[in-house]
Amino acid sequence: MINKLSLFPGRDEKGRLLGALAIPAHTMKALDEYFIKGYQPGGFLTSILTNNLYGAVNSADYANKHVIYEIVKWLVTEAEVPTSSWGSEENIKDWLLDTNNIRTKWVDKIEKEYIWETLKA
Repeated sequence: MINKLSLFPGRDEKGRLLGALAIPAHTMKALDEYFIKGYQPGGFLTSILTNNLYGAVNSADYANKHVIYEIVKWLVTEAEVPTSSWGSEENIKDWLLDTNNIRTKWVDKIEKEYIWETLKA
């Protein structure tokens, strides 16, 4: 089973597209665990994922205070995660609970894409 977004071709070991700005490794790990495994993210990432700028700024650790823009940019332009997996508290809840198998279906899809790309290489 895939356990990191970084397993995809063109991504670095932290899951970012090559050339992307630095997102701390611990933050990328927490994003992997949320999107792929359905683990509840901490307060900072929950604020980011629910579009709560005030909460994100107030709960960010030192490393994340400087990369809030990059994390949001990654979510919007590079992550290739479904918009139904973030953006509101309801979306987060549904993703964590895997309502209607939304997370499972997405993970299955990206695993198949990864296998196909690997076989083509």
